Amino acid sequence: MLTALLLLHSLAAPAAPAAARGGAADPPVKVWFSSDGKYLFGDRAKVYARTAEDGYLVVLRADAGRVRVLFPIDPDGDQHLRGGKKAELKGRGGREAFVVDDTSGHGTLLAAFSKTPFQFDQFAKNGRWDYSALDQGVQDDAEAALLDIVQRMHADAQHFDYDIATYAVAPQPRYVGWAYAPYPWAGWWDPWYGPRIALGFGFRTPYYYRPFFGPGRWR
Repeated sequence: MLTALLLLHSLAAPAAPAAARGGAADPPVKVWFSSDGKYLFGDRAKVYARTAEDGYLVVLRADAGRVRVLFPIDPDGDQHLRGGKKAELKGRGGREAFVVDDTSGHGTLLAAFSKTPFQFDQFAKNGRWDYSALDQGVQDDAEAALLDIVQRMHADAQHFDYDIATYAVAPQPRYVGWAYAPYPWAGWWDPWYGPRIALGFGFRTPYYYRPFFGPGRWR
């Protein structure tokens, strides 16, 4: 009798969630640095990205009130990326993605992924990026400003996925004559460390754009 009851209980037990059985799925898009996101002024930063599926990618960088496009290098460049493969986002001439030259103490990268191409017409001029159009309104909230730019690059589509990575910049050393006299080191300064973005990295769920109403599904 006891054996029969145990058998019935095992048959009635709910199945484990798919994520628990098969492990966590890869995020739709991920962006990261070759280092742990801690740099000195003048360092050359390598940046990598990976998408779970084939699709289209744009990567923006904000620092000290400026916005730069890391990928694609030019507005008419190839924005398509093969899914499941790590890709280094190289700068012009095959160099590193960017040189750390900001003075704000930190910077932000946003990588956006979509199944349809992004449209860059309003941010392009003479075949190059129009940075006067990209730099508007980035002073107060870098992440919100970058998302607004991506929304305008993808206004006709339903949604896109994105990932955020931040980096910290140590103060420049101070020189007096020929003597080397650095500032006292007080740890990496990054006021964004906290619950919102752990250790400078944060995966974001799919972003659905609905004008004036914040996140939601575009209908």
